[in-house]
Amino acid sequence: MFTSLWYLLIGFLLGNGMPHFLFGSAGKIFRTPFGKESSPRMNMGWGLFNFVLATALVWWRVSAQSPEKSDLVFLLVGFWLVVIMFGVSLRRFISDKTNL
Repeated sequence: MFTSLWYLLIGFLLGNGMPHFLFGSAGKIFRTPFGKESSPRMNMGWGLFNFVLATALVWWRVSAQSPEKSDLVFLLVGFWLVVIMFGVSLRRFISDKTNL
């Protein structure tokens, strides 16, 4: 069960990195942990940081033992929880300066 929590975290990081990287690459201002109106460059950096950390965790977990099906379910649950959370509360995360 403890191993599955690592995969939940990996899914969360992948899901969290996606909107930051996409908004940043589109040149849009978007919220990060560093401020409500973070620059596109900051968002791309934060998105890439999430992707790199998720990749490092996958590398670490897979080198320790092969993932089981339940681990992959936890990864998907973590990913989809972030996607749903982002979709439901999109307006809260977007700056007034972002044109959507």
